[in-house]
Amino acid sequence: MKQENENYNKVLNLLRKSEPVLNSTEDIEREVIKRVIQSNRMQVFFSELVDFLFRWVYIGWVRKSLITVSIALVLVFVYQQGIILRRIDMLSHQTITIEKGNLPGQADEIEKLLMVYKNSGKRFSSKTVTFSEDQIKELLESVNELQIKYKDLENLIDGDPELKKLIEIKLIEKKLIDNNHKKTNL
Repeated sequence: MKQENENYNKVLNLLRKSEPVLNSTEDIEREVIKRVIQSNRMQVFFSELVDFLFRWVYIGWVRKSLITVSIALVLVFVYQQGIILRRIDMLSHQTITIEKGNLPGQADEIEKLLMVYKNSGKRFSSKTVTFSEDQIKELLESVNELQIKYKDLENLIDGDPELKKLIEIKLIEKKLIDNNHKKTNL
């Protein structure tokens, strides 16, 4: 033990004689204490901030009510998506109808409807008949041609009163003949 004390004293004396010599130990102490206090303040500030923001987590009824509200919102969202998908499904099963009439630009509407029908992936019959784009263009051209001829025919009939009366008489005769065929003979 005596030898250990001697070794300790030798080491201590050697350290005291060695460079650099500390002249202002009080300044170093103050700086160390200041830094320790600052690091403790930052840790305390952060933990206080977290506690302040999430203090509600420790209240049971608040936590349970927020969970209930979130589940209700998810269920409302699921219900809404179900309704939207059901309506989309109903739309996909609807048929495309083309109304009768002489409107300018009707061929454009037919072309749009045919494109929608073509893009929907449906077939025209169970035999899977397909039409090429050239055939569709030909069909549209013939529809346009028929519309022009029909319009010319209407203008011709409207321009000639005798022809109009003759056509009306023929229509009336045809209706009478059809009615006679529908009646039963007793």
